[in-house]
Amino acid sequence: MTSTSPATSATPAAPSPGSAPPPPRPPLGWLSDPAKPPSGILEALVTGKVHLDNNFRVEAADTTGRDSSTEITNRIRLGYETKPIYGISGFVEMENVSTPEEDNFFVPATGTGTPTRTVTFDPPGTEVNQAWGRYKTGSIGDSGVSLDLKAGRQRIRFDDDRFIGNVGWRQFEQTFDAVGASTNLGVDQLEFSYAYVWGVQRTFGPDGPNPDSDSHFFHAAYRVAPQLRVTPFAYLLDFERDEPLNSSNTFGVLLTGRLWEEADNQADLYADYELTYAHQTDAASNPVDYNADFVAAQLRVTRGQLGHVLVGYQFLGSDDGVFAFRFPLGTNHAFQGFADNFLVTPAFGVQDLYFGVGADLPWGIKAAVTYHLFFSDEGGNDLGEEFDFVASREITPNWAVLIKGGFLDGDSGQPDTTRFWVQTALKF
Repeated sequence: MTSTSPATSATPAAPSPGSAPPPPRPPLGWLSDPAKPPSGILEALVTGKVHLDNNFRVEAADTTGRDSSTEITNRIRLGYETKPIYGISGFVEMENVSTPEEDNFFVPATGTGTPTRTVTFDPPGTEVNQAWGRYKTGSIGDSGVSLDLKAGRQRIRFDDDRFIGNVGWRQFEQTFDAVGASTNLGVDQLEFSYAYVWGVQRTFGPDGPNPDSDSHFFHAAYRVAPQLRVTPFAYLLDFERDEPLNSSNTFGVLLTGRLWEEADNQADLYADYELTYAHQTDAASNPVDYNADFVAAQLRVTRGQLGHVLVGYQFLGSDDGVFAFRFPLGTNHAFQGFADNFLVTPAFGVQDLYFGVGADLPWGIKAAVTYHLFFSDEGGNDLGEEFDFVASREITPNWAVLIKGGFLDGDSGQPDTTRFWVQTALKF
């Protein structure tokens, strides 16, 4: 942001009597009134929206058998989206991650830093994060059919990002070179999405492993009632020769809804649940022949303006200790603890029993703590326990600060790991 001189920062003079008031400014980022349709292609191209965000982060990490790491990174993301005309729009976005010192951490995926230090996940670099064209219409004719087509490098997220997500916590996010379509097929409360993915831009920037793909995503959802939303899915992943161990076919269903809901003059009280079952097998050129199951259940009770409590369980099954259920395209940092010890499921599988509390604290602070107990599937061995916490505050609608940590006390050969972050984010 640029500073202003006293002359330009002074309070503007009041308009003279009878003069027209100045026109309202468009919302932040828009170069013209977003509600005003463009008169032609040129206006659509030059009166769109600028997307800008900056994320500065400090991470301290330490694990058994390695030197500690301190990683300081700054991510700036700049994009431009045209105004839609006849439902057609485009978007391009660049992102850059920089660091003042590479010797104090180690990112194995790119070889950045000092190999004796604790592993971190945010290397420096510059890349095209998104670049897509889109056709979107609210409904077609009298049928009420909605349609959203998008082609190019794009962000794809389904449900809670467990299976398909953008790994948004990382400085470089995960995006997909894909063509996709979403529609309601003219049925109220129905959503259906399909995407064909020929490339994955992972979270390690331009120098990391970004595999070619021949993958298909199928995702549907139908809300039967407020108490039940049914979401079947199928993710057929083929990474050809780049990541053969991640090639798999996964079929499953997610059930979500609210069990009850009460309201008073102060806040709402409600309980919601999630139930997931999925089955995964090897596919394409995966050299391992395996079958594995995934089961997840969570119950959360929330009191508006106060917070929530939750309890949950996730079972990442193993096939006789040879191979286990994986999430090659999921936002895995959000599950099995912030210490990131189980980003790739070990061959013996993982069971995760967890309890959490969230609170809306004074001064606009939102905080949450979660406690995990980890066990293996094969053998039922104790893998350790972990304590996670996060606290954030929105200073302005465009500026937020956050602190976050994960502390794993490992067992059965799992390392003790500590990770702690402080970050500030600006978004326009």
